[in-house]
Amino acid sequence: MLEYIVLGIINYEDMTGYDIKKYMECGICVFYKASFGSLYPILKKLTKKGLVTMYESNNGGRNKNYYCITEEGKKIFEDWLETPITIDDGKGTQLVKIYFYDLLQEEKCRELLLKYRENNEKYLNELYELEKQYVTTRNKDCYYYKLSVLDYGIRVIQETIRWCDDIINRREL
Repeated sequence: MLEYIVLGIINYEDMTGYDIKKYMECGICVFYKASFGSLYPILKKLTKKGLVTMYESNNGGRNKNYYCITEEGKKIFEDWLETPITIDDGKGTQLVKIYFYDLLQEEKCRELLLKYRENNEKYLNELYELEKQYVTTRNKDCYYYKLSVLDYGIRVIQETIRWCDDIINRREL
């Protein structure tokens, strides 16, 4: 995941590792956190794969290493970004992808958000079916906390669907 976040961030402009970390702290950290200890090995890995290049620049008398996304890096990132979000991706992945949707054409964003909404609708129906099974169970008191977690999941998915509707509709105004 961190590889894609780094590619997305430096897609906007060349940055040092420190700049990338600060950028993350100003937005992405709401749903994804990374330390310097995990960031620098990722930058090294991306450089080795040819998805990122590194160059030195002397700003104010101090040499700094800047990272720049390559054309191959842009392609890999865009392919990942345009892959539809599934429920199994996990909350962090879903939000990271949507966070970078500004880099896509508006029609593609709409298509991906509608697909994400549809996937949530299907999952919600699965949760409702599961809920029906528990409700008809004789000893449902034995499942109080399981049902409470199921209720939480239903509420989260319902709100996710409303959120999708909201961002799609707001963008159309």
